Amino acid sequence: MRREFKVKRNKKGLTPVIAVILLLMMTVAAAGAAFFWFVRIQSEMQGGTEAYSEGLTKTISSRLSIATVDYSTTTDNLTMVLQNIGSKPISVASSTTTLILRDYDQNIICNVKLNASNEQTGTTVEEIYTTGFSGNLNVKSSKTVVFDLSNETSNPCYIANDATYAADSTFYFKMDFGAVTGTGGSFTK
Repeated sequence: MRREFKVKRNKKGLTPVIAVILLLMMTVAAAGAAFFWFVRIQSEMQGGTEAYSEGLTKTISSRLSIATVDYSTTTDNLTMVLQNIGSKPISVASSTTTLILRDYDQNIICNVKLNASNEQTGTTVEEIYTTGFSGNLNVKSSKTVVFDLSNETSNPCYIANDATYAADSTFYFKMDFGAVTGTGGSFTK
């Protein structure tokens, strides 16, 4: 008896090869997409870190102190000597320079931008009640600034003859120079 062997042809032999190739292509594509996504995120984070570092360096290197503060009851002027003790010039009269004046109970008397326009008069706050408040304060230099606190009608920081504040009242102030630096102190009326 003769045995006959039938050769079976497997028509499904090509399918596993195609499946492996497709899986490899999907893996390579996913890895490539993840790589480019990671590179983009990393560069954005690096740019943000550089901007933050640059701003921090600018802030750290800009320092201002107040050498003297004097309030004169005869002229109702508050005179300050500002000193730049940092390593960068400071714009004293930027449009964002702010003065905050508080009384002894920490109630805000005034919060004014020192170079902001006054719509009614067309003048700046600087022209109304300050002198010496312009330009830059160079490194290791000082500038005398005088605030006139006597004009009740046009001065938001009026404390001169105000009956609310007795003689020997203590006042606190803060000055912010456009978020670059700030300083503060106190004085007695």
